[in-house]
Amino acid sequence: MGFSCTGDTNNPLPWCVVCGEKLSNEAMVPSKLKRHLFTKHSHLIDKNITYFQRLLNSQNKQSKIMTTIVKISDKSQEASYVVAELVAKTMKPHTICEQLILPACREIVKIFFGIEAEQEILKIPLSDNTISRRINDMSEDIEQQVLNKLRDSRMFALQVDESTDISGKAQLLVFVRMVVDDDIIENFFCCKTLPETTRGEDVFKVLDDHLLLVNLSWDNCIGICTDGAPSMTGSIKGFISLVKKKNSKIIFTHCFLHREALVAKSLVSDLQNILDQVVKVINFIKSRPLKSRLFDKICEEMDADYSRLILYSAVRWLSRGNILSRFYNLREELLVFLTMEETEFNFLGDEEWWTKLSFLTDLFEHLNKLNSSMQGRDENILTSSDKIMAFIEKLNLWKTKINQDNLIMFPRTALLVADDNILSLIVESITLLEIKMNKYFPSINIKNYDWVRDPFNVSISDLVDLKLVEEENLCSIKNDRTLQLKFKEFTLNKFWIYVSKGYPEISIKALTILLPFSTSYLCEQGFSALANIKNKKREKLNLVEEEMRVCCSDKLAWSIDTFSEVGLSVLFLFIWVNAEILNYF
Repeated sequence: MGFSCTGDTNNPLPWCVVCGEKLSNEAMVPSKLKRHLFTKHSHLIDKNITYFQRLLNSQNKQSKIMTTIVKISDKSQEASYVVAELVAKTMKPHTICEQLILPACREIVKIFFGIEAEQEILKIPLSDNTISRRINDMSEDIEQQVLNKLRDSRMFALQVDESTDISGKAQLLVFVRMVVDDDIIENFFCCKTLPETTRGEDVFKVLDDHLLLVNLSWDNCIGICTDGAPSMTGSIKGFISLVKKKNSKIIFTHCFLHREALVAKSLVSDLQNILDQVVKVINFIKSRPLKSRLFDKICEEMDADYSRLILYSAVRWLSRGNILSRFYNLREELLVFLTMEETEFNFLGDEEWWTKLSFLTDLFEHLNKLNSSMQGRDENILTSSDKIMAFIEKLNLWKTKINQDNLIMFPRTALLVADDNILSLIVESITLLEIKMNKYFPSINIKNYDWVRDPFNVSISDLVDLKLVEEENLCSIKNDRTLQLKFKEFTLNKFWIYVSKGYPEISIKALTILLPFSTSYLCEQGFSALANIKNKKREKLNLVEEEMRVCCSDKLAWSIDTFSEVGLSVLFLFIWVNAEILNYF
């Protein structure tokens, strides 16, 4: 009768091997099968069973051939995802796979392993749209992992900042820090486009809507770190003020890096003039390509360590120190070049001017070291505060040494002759710096948190802001010999998470201090990545958040099995369409 069986064993369906039509399960009776044969294939009534068996075998062979042709192996799928991850991590356009990566792999494999291996490479899907889908798949998987960990953590801290991309759109970037298993980790949270204005109300609405969408509550947020802009810190309509209406216990932190950058802008008038003159000389050379080439040639002939000056950028934290250091290192080459040019920079021949410049260079070198030490991951309020307090104490020490005519902490200045005017200028600069440090870091008193750093060597009677149950927990921990041994094995974060099993009250108190961010370094790093991802050639990029999530997230745990269902469904659809076309012909 020309029928075979398809479907599962519990619900088999009759399938006509001639036209490919599938009948219902109720049609699995001889009379209905005969009616189909006599009605639609009357010219095959006299055919015997061997004819229909040949048709069935032909159908099966066609399906196997088509499957072999279009099937993408698990290794090819995994290679496609790995390449997509590399493209996202390196912030390159998706077309680079077809234009560079695939041709390069083909040539390399062909040379090492032959033509057969090259044909296998061609099976890896690396088209522009495919890479976009891969990145989108990985982004969804990473986001789901982060959200699951956030919901299990019950405590998290946020790092929030906004900036404008190349297309003029305001982007809100958020990173999160949370307790996961036995440690504190930080990861990318979201990147949202602000619709119109960038007021604190707009920032709050976008972030509040996102938290509501992913089923997270402000009650579990214990800290927020921002750059201290008015839209963030406004007392009435600022972002922080609106957040505190949701949760008044949230700890707000003004980024330590931004505050240190504000301190670095404070200079006495003489040193500010020196800086302005240095920038003027640099702009004179760098703004003219001919002069830049001539200066480069002079540096090369004089065997200088560097051949170019660095342009000044006011918004970059380390720019002042970098340009001054490079300028000072090329002082001899500059004197030769500017003498040949017969410019009006007469101050370069003044020895006192160079002495002031050497001190300014030494000073900014110390400021840059302080700033750089607070950059990076895993910084918290305790570690950053230690570095700030150490620098303030160094300023007092330096003043004492200067009064003793000892300039060893300023090595460049110590090599030159410093008279009383220079020494008084140095003391005045350090005093101003100390005043500004106390102004921008007024409330740093971390002695009350010494019990967090070492709960075994602290006097409980001297502690403040602890409840009775927390003090009792601390007494128990202090006299627990097993925990003393564990304290030496674990990091500070892991120790207090480990303690939470037996002493949850004091553990939560400690994690409330360790969890909040002290800087917005991750957001600044994220905006640098955004500038590379969404550049002039990709300013209309739509999947910005997905690209940022794959680029800025750590420890990806995606698996090829996570995405196999989508790939197989597309494959089966393609096979079915081709089988129908073959049946038609």
